[in-house]
Amino acid sequence: MARLLFIGTQDWLFARHHLPLVRAARERDHDVVVAAADHGQGARIAAAGARFVPLDPGLWRNHPVAFVRCVGILRRIMLEQAPALVQLHGVRAALAGSAAARLAAIPRRIVSVNGLGIVSAGTGLPGDGVRALARMLTGAAMTGGTRLVFDNPADAAVLGLDPANPALRITGGAGVDPLIHMPEPMPWSPPLKLAFISPLLWAHGPGLAVDAVAKARAAGADVMLSLIGAPWPASRKAVPESTLEGWSSQPGIGWFAPTTDMAQVWRQHHALILPSGGGDGLPAIALQAAASARPLIVSSSAGGSAGFVRDGVDGRVVDGSDPEALAQAIIQFARAPALVERMGRSAREHVLNGYTERQVMDAFKRLWAEMLDPDRPA
Repeated sequence: MARLLFIGTQDWLFARHHLPLVRAARERDHDVVVAAADHGQGARIAAAGARFVPLDPGLWRNHPVAFVRCVGILRRIMLEQAPALVQLHGVRAALAGSAAARLAAIPRRIVSVNGLGIVSAGTGLPGDGVRALARMLTGAAMTGGTRLVFDNPADAAVLGLDPANPALRITGGAGVDPLIHMPEPMPWSPPLKLAFISPLLWAHGPGLAVDAVAKARAAGADVMLSLIGAPWPASRKAVPESTLEGWSSQPGIGWFAPTTDMAQVWRQHHALILPSGGGDGLPAIALQAAASARPLIVSSSAGGSAGFVRDGVDGRVVDGSDPEALAQAIIQFARAPALVERMGRSAREHVLNGYTERQVMDAFKRLWAEMLDPDRPA
């Protein structure tokens, strides 16, 4: 029974997005170990069929000394667990884990790139420097036993990789269960009701969404925006609560706490708006909205979301740095409810053709089979 070692940054992040991969590995009779920073989600990971190895939550700090320490700890875990294959989730885990795997002489590894963060979103000379470093490290990591898996095809180009390289794979993000996220009937309109659902960080674009809705309303569109999420107190990039309260005092804008009842959210909203500044992968909320037959308005720099949405088919992809362009997409939706419904149905069909949880699980099963036992069916 071959052992797979998954390494993630945070246990809650792994539990939220990657438990289907644990189930897929167990379907192939693999012994599964998950190592991630411990925030109390180990029991949930274990319930999916994996042994959980807790890591210090401070392991992933941005500091050269911390990085060296992290590589040493991951190398020790790899030597103790002796996996046949290491799978790394997240940029930080990829960088430290790749170095640790080389030191532990583990040739087979999968680097799952769920978004490049500052590597793709950084601007000016600092951004160029980060991208140059990332390309150098990626080139060094691309040995014969390494496979890179991307949510967003554009991320491969950012890293200077040829999309035709057989070592690259593109998956449907973490996938979505279309039997859980089912089409919901559209609410009455007007008004057009948009939902922005994300941690409330400036980079995710809540300010752009607010500005665009204000412009659309000023142009006569009957539209409302719900900001659903919470700021991250520990992040310097979080939108202050005072700003959120100021936005929610504006006509047509509301700020609401996060919720897990997505069916109720989509019974109350017509579409998802995500004008992210870039660097993210394919968010689960984008797939959940599409599976619920809701179209999306996303920015062209919104990472995996922009790669998923077919402009004019499943929603709109516009220049997210321009609130006026976003406003025009909103106005189009507000004036054409039949178009919104048609795009929502198309988004659902798009999910069913490559973005379901089962399809992502099967894609990884084929990849593991290719790397571990190419003569055995996936």
